[in-house]
Amino acid sequence: MHTHSKKGENLWNFIFSVFFIIVLVVALWYMKSVRGFYLGSVPPFDALLLALASFRVTRLVVYDKISRWFRDLFDDPSGYGLRHTIHDLLNCPWCIGFWSALVLVVLYFTTDWAWSVIFFLAVAGTGSLVQLYANSIGWRAENLKLDATQKETDLKAEIDRTSLGS
Repeated sequence: MHTHSKKGENLWNFIFSVFFIIVLVVALWYMKSVRGFYLGSVPPFDALLLALASFRVTRLVVYDKISRWFRDLFDDPSGYGLRHTIHDLLNCPWCIGFWSALVLVVLYFTTDWAWSVIFFLAVAGTGSLVQLYANSIGWRAENLKLDATQKETDLKAEIDRTSLGS
């Protein structure tokens, strides 16, 4: 990587970090102005639903095919600059996780309609987790089957070598 592109990338990463802090402060101020107080306690069930909703939004933005067109808008072959930084951000589950959590929490504390959206996203997030778990079981079973087949093949080869050598 060229030093010019590295410096440019660091600059844009710094700008986005400062931007995030500013958005966070404005969001806290907005929540206080709407609700009259800063973040209050959140019932555990609501916190779980917020977490699942954030998980689903993160998967939607970072991994799902349906949003690839949006990620591709920021594909920057030059490898530096604002577009490249946004591309990196859109492909970073931790980054999008922060942004989605911020948006969902602000909506949760400031709007009445957000609960329906959060609930819907949480149900979809639970479905995604179940699908990921089922896929991992299937992949593990397939790998175990391939390992057993390979061991059987190796054992037959060893038996053939032994019987040819005697």
